[in-house]
Amino acid sequence: MKPAHNPSFFRSFCGLGCISRLSVEEQNITDYHRIWDNWAKEGAATEDRTQAVRLLKICLAFQEPALNLSLLRLRSLPYLPPHIQELNISSNELRSLPELPPSLTVLKASDNRLSRLPALPPHLVALDVSLNRVLTCLPSLPSSLQSLSALLNSLETLPDLPPALQKLSVGNNQLTALPELPCELQELSAFDNRLQELPPLPQNLRLLNVGENQLHRLPELPQRLQSLYIPNNQLNTLPDSIMNLHIYADVNIYNNPLSTRTLQALQRLTSSPDYHGPRIYFSMSDGQQNTLHRPLADAVTAWFPENKQSDVSQIWHAFEHEEHANTFSAFLDRLSDTVSARNTSGFREQVAAWLEKLSASAELRQQSFAVAADATESCEDRVALTWNNLRKTLLVHQAS
Repeated sequence: MKPAHNPSFFRSFCGLGCISRLSVEEQNITDYHRIWDNWAKEGAATEDRTQAVRLLKICLAFQEPALNLSLLRLRSLPYLPPHIQELNISSNELRSLPELPPSLTVLKASDNRLSRLPALPPHLVALDVSLNRVLTCLPSLPSSLQSLSALLNSLETLPDLPPALQKLSVGNNQLTALPELPCELQELSAFDNRLQELPPLPQNLRLLNVGENQLHRLPELPQRLQSLYIPNNQLNTLPDSIMNLHIYADVNIYNNPLSTRTLQALQRLTSSPDYHGPRIYFSMSDGQQNTLHRPLADAVTAWFPENKQSDVSQIWHAFEHEEHANTFSAFLDRLSDTVSARNTSGFREQVAAWLEKLSASAELRQQSFAVAADATESCEDRVALTWNNLRKTLLVHQAS
């Protein structure tokens, strides 16, 4: 028999195995303990149900809002404490779930063997059921849901998406279409499916990853998009709105059969001195990978504080036609994506000071452009090595 879900009985519980009075509330606690102890005895030798029960009792005793039963090789779950708000049962061997507490707001159930899910709690905010490879469908989603991760499953369709959803990650499934996308959606990852077209994209979308599909065309792209990843599709053309993306946006369209007309248009537009569009990575018809670079001045000024950018831009515009200027621009953009640029204090100021020295010396600039031209790979190790070589070039120049 399932214990009564009466929140008041928890307040009278004084600790594990410590029951001074066998009140009605304490009797309910005793029922939970008895059910969990019996469940522990029925487990397979490979399951760590003893540890699970210990965590369940602690959670119940101290009214902890989060319960973590991950990595215990569990094949089933007992009745759960009714008060919990977060449940982590990832990396087990679960094939089904019991009734979920109505108070639950976060459910992490990735890396199991779930083929179906029970009804979801009405106030759920985040759901992760990735890596359940036999999961073929999802139940109705609560209107409160903001994040849904269902990577590496066997989903063929998705239910209607709730209006509050901000993040949707459904890569590596068998989806042939997506439902209408909510206006609040900011991240959409649906790579490695069977999609042939996309629904209209929300204006708040920041990230779109739909590589490894069968897309023949793209809808209009929202201007706030910062990362567009669509390699290995069947695109022949691109929407004009791709050129309206921010100069710091990244567009990856490798391995698409873009028409000659489309490639020529891309090259013409991005080679203009006034081009201020996104960074575009693409493949030519012969399979060679290329990058359409933004102007050198834009790549340089990004390293400087806003109050200096106008003056720096005017100086570096004069160098845009020097040899290897395009590859130097690409190197600066790759350098900005490295761990050092993101996490090392003072790194951006160090690069800015170095760029000021380059602007003052044509010889040093020529040498540095040539060194950067060798860094054609985008891997972080090669970019970091090139940065070290450029600093050595500066030291040699200063010593001469």
